[in-house]
Amino acid sequence: MIVLLGLVLGAAFGAVLQLSGASSYTKIIGTLRLRDFTIMKLIMTAIGVGMIGVHVLDAAGVAHMKVKDLYLPGIIMAGLIFGVGFAVTGYCPGTALAAAAEGKPDAWMTIVGGLCGALTFAFLWPDLESSLASLGGFGPVTLHGSFGVEGLLIALPLGVLCLWGAVKLPGGRAT
Repeated sequence: MIVLLGLVLGAAFGAVLQLSGASSYTKIIGTLRLRDFTIMKLIMTAIGVGMIGVHVLDAAGVAHMKVKDLYLPGIIMAGLIFGVGFAVTGYCPGTALAAAAEGKPDAWMTIVGGLCGALTFAFLWPDLESSLASLGGFGPVTLHGSFGVEGLLIALPLGVLCLWGAVKLPGGRAT
């Protein structure tokens, strides 16, 4: 039953990506060039709903968030790799999968590159883990933990701000 639920939710997520245009290289490049705000609105909506939803579920005891340790050098390296891959291909992992399901060959190349990168990382991780942890490990860091307040008190206004921003951004192409 859980596998079926995952399949249905994954298909629904893919459908939303496809219907919103997030699997379109042209739309993604338009977003990165700040000429088309459709995908930006989608992302801000997802962040706002997700941020509020996860914290409400956590506060209700239904979900139990576990924050991973902050390894600053690892985040910087991962961000650079992700950014270069995004800039070169025009796809992130989710949009590449949606575009590949549409039969776009450039998306398949992105997926193959991502899988090769993940495999390389998996082999290198045992050697990198100790150096990354000792170089800039800060343990689990959260915004609400830094302020010493309940997570929902930070997530609610930030989530509402994201949703407000998504509504206020111009639809489609910028004028």
